[in-house]
Amino acid sequence: MSLNPSAKPVIALVGAGPGIGEAVARRFVAENFHVALLARTETKLQTMTQGIETDFGPNTAKYYLTDLRHEASVLASFKSIREDSGPVAVLVYNAGARRVNGRSILDTSSEEFENFTKINLFGAFWATKCVLPDMLAGGKGTILFTGATGALRGNAGLSSFAPGKFGLRALCQVITREYSAKGVHAAHVVVDSPVDGKLIGEWSRREWERRGEGGKLEDVDAHLLKPGDLAHMYWFLHVQPRSAWTHEIDVRPQGVSMFSKM
Repeated sequence: MSLNPSAKPVIALVGAGPGIGEAVARRFVAENFHVALLARTETKLQTMTQGIETDFGPNTAKYYLTDLRHEASVLASFKSIREDSGPVAVLVYNAGARRVNGRSILDTSSEEFENFTKINLFGAFWATKCVLPDMLAGGKGTILFTGATGALRGNAGLSSFAPGKFGLRALCQVITREYSAKGVHAAHVVVDSPVDGKLIGEWSRREWERRGEGGKLEDVDAHLLKPGDLAHMYWFLHVQPRSAWTHEIDVRPQGVSMFSKM
């Protein structure tokens, strides 16, 4: 039995979680998409799926437990998505693994470097290979990668994060050069700012108060990137006309300096 009986276009949201992932999922569902949510924390996936179906109705979301460090897990999830709901029309790779407090190269273990790079890069490679055949067969498709300032420059303490994000940006460029002419629109979104989620948002507010910058609390939109606002940019990239495709876009709040973390 199909989980997508109305045959809505399918978006696969990899790295689904509160914040950017959920906001993008909701934005596309609001535009009549069926969303497949992929991550490895079931409680968060259940909460997101239930919330989306409560707000948008049944058969709008389905989750798939996926460990992005393992190719077999990624392949199994995308096989199930195709069987359950149909071919993927939009792939959003939003996964990212990094430390809140950085570590030097000498203090970074090989295990952390490998695991983070698999999540930040390898998973995107595997997911892309899963969705490309159907996109090429249909002559259209959208692949969007969530990047970071670390994709443009490696800062001290980011040895287990930046290399994978550098690679993700390069992978997006390769997809564009290999498949753009065949109808696949790939774009890299450089998120050049702290995002107003539960962890970073609350920490930022406490820091503003501690530093005597309470005025920022009255104008949060100028200092923290709102997931819902960013989600509109993902939709904008998906619906761009073929004569004016964007292949990389950088976003930050009004009051944040360009490439602020560089």
